[in-house]
Amino acid sequence: ANRVAGRMKALARHWSRIAVTLVPLVLAVLHATGAVPLGVLQRLDDIIYDARLRATMPRTLDERIVIVDLDEKSLAEVGRWPWSRNRVAALVDELFDGQQAAILGFDVVFAEPDDSSGLRRLRQLAQAELKDQPGFGHRIEQLQPQLDYDSVLASALKDRPIVMGYYFTGSDREAHASGVLPQPVMHKDALQGRPVRFTRWSGYGANIEPLARAAPAAGFFNPVVDADGVVRAIPLLAEYRDQYYESLALAMFRALAGGPAVEPGFTADGAGGRDDHALDHIRLRSDSRSHRVPVAEGVVTLVPFRGPGGPAGGSFRYVSAADLLAKRIAPASLKGKIVLIGTTAPGLQDLRVTPVGQAYAGVETHANLISG
Repeated sequence: ANRVAGRMKALARHWSRIAVTLVPLVLAVLHATGAVPLGVLQRLDDIIYDARLRATMPRTLDERIVIVDLDEKSLAEVGRWPWSRNRVAALVDELFDGQQAAILGFDVVFAEPDDSSGLRRLRQLAQAELKDQPGFGHRIEQLQPQLDYDSVLASALKDRPIVMGYYFTGSDREAHASGVLPQPVMHKDALQGRPVRFTRWSGYGANIEPLARAAPAAGFFNPVVDADGVVRAIPLLAEYRDQYYESLALAMFRALAGGPAVEPGFTADGAGGRDDHALDHIRLRSDSRSHRVPVAEGVVTLVPFRGPGGPAGGSFRYVSAADLLAKRIAPASLKGKIVLIGTTAPGLQDLRVTPVGQAYAGVETHANLISG
């Protein structure tokens, strides 16, 4: 009796480990017999993954990365988004001249020209109703450098370590393209004829030409949204018209690493249960070194969430954009930092459902990937 009782106690102590092993096995058998659909297994796998992620995430601060937040405070002080481009230029100047940031990435896109200064209307008046007004047209031309806000921002971007953001869109029926895409980082011939499945898009919304020309480095910020509406992964590369483009996080990492070439890395035949067509990793190669970034099917990578997210989450320092514009942050406080501009404001619609939070700032997913 004592021996039986001892065995029962041992079984009770190890029950959780036994359950973790047996439950997926039993469900797999049930699926094979048709008793349980595959979707149930996937949902269970997601639940287990999410629970393990929440239990093991480090919840520590990465001091290398700072998020400049277009937060509710900034919108109240400066005005609703989008801000005029001269104000964005002032923010960029403060980050580099005042704060001495190492690199800046935009988790926003500037897809339309900024006419908020009234310059276009003034030019129309100079050519029509007020064309006979002495000196009016000349005065408009004198004011153009200050009133062409897109050119003001382009000047602030030029020759600085900046990575712009953009997004891909649409099915073939909804293809729409605006702005200027960056150069692709990989071409189809690099795959050597292998039928690799990428996240594929048929349209995009990118930055207007003056800004894209001033800051040619750019990365897309589309996440992967799973069937349950949760963001767990980001594509590292995406396909558009047989060319391959890099994500915002990868573009920033490459900029920090000196711009290494992007190459596909394939599994050995049958290795790890994947066939010989599987893209196992992305290789970042330079003359001096090579870096491997593992990828899953679809050339995506799981987001290594550090914590629950947001200014109170403790993973990254958040700084209000309004405080930077008003110079309430001491000079050189962000010296050498990797800076991302994004938002936690609900009205700007970049809050995501993730395994670690129901309203997680999209910009922080990119920060997690850069952090590693």
